[in-house]
Amino acid sequence: MADRLTERQNEAYEFIRGFVREHRKPPTLAEIGRALGMRSLNAVTKTVRALEAKGHLTHTPNAARGLALTASDDAFAPDDGAAPVLPVVSRTSSAAPDALRKRPAGFLAVDPTLLPRGADPDACLVARAGDDGMNPDGVRKGDYCVIEEADAVENGALAAFLVGEALVIRRCHLANGRLHLRPADRTYTEETFPPGHPGCHLVGRVVAILRKVG
Repeated sequence: MADRLTERQNEAYEFIRGFVREHRKPPTLAEIGRALGMRSLNAVTKTVRALEAKGHLTHTPNAARGLALTASDDAFAPDDGAAPVLPVVSRTSSAAPDALRKRPAGFLAVDPTLLPRGADPDACLVARAGDDGMNPDGVRKGDYCVIEEADAVENGALAAFLVGEALVIRRCHLANGRLHLRPADRTYTEETFPPGHPGCHLVGRVVAILRKVG
């Protein structure tokens, strides 16, 4: 059994796996570094070596694209390439939502059956819930949320918002000309914003929750 990964190692692994699915070839160390915002090539090399030591990758020395998933990991990848590879978005200010996809923290291949019928995978992304405000509804802090981006959602929908630089999941209600972000946990306060307020940006509807166990 492969050893557990640190968060950074997991980000690198998911980027590599997503890159292989999309491009049918492994990324270079420089491409991994750019995707994960790692300026030091030495840091990238250490991360890749850790993945190799933990049994998730093999590496051919002196080859620019010498990385490969191990047989045990690759067995879980669909051989028809049908699973969309979605960006895992990083911290972004609600005042600059256009930057949401620019520096993803990694990538995840998501079973297409989790997406709504007719959904465009290019309009979907993955983000981690920033708090436990929706814990009674089954969404915990750190959960990976698959989000279908949208300019508006129906009242009562489970939706993702950028509030400042935090990504929060709330029930969305529009009433009296204001947007109400309603938590399920009563220890959290409902927040309200006028439409277009720079402190709050609707990302879209939450369509699936992914969680690591253990």
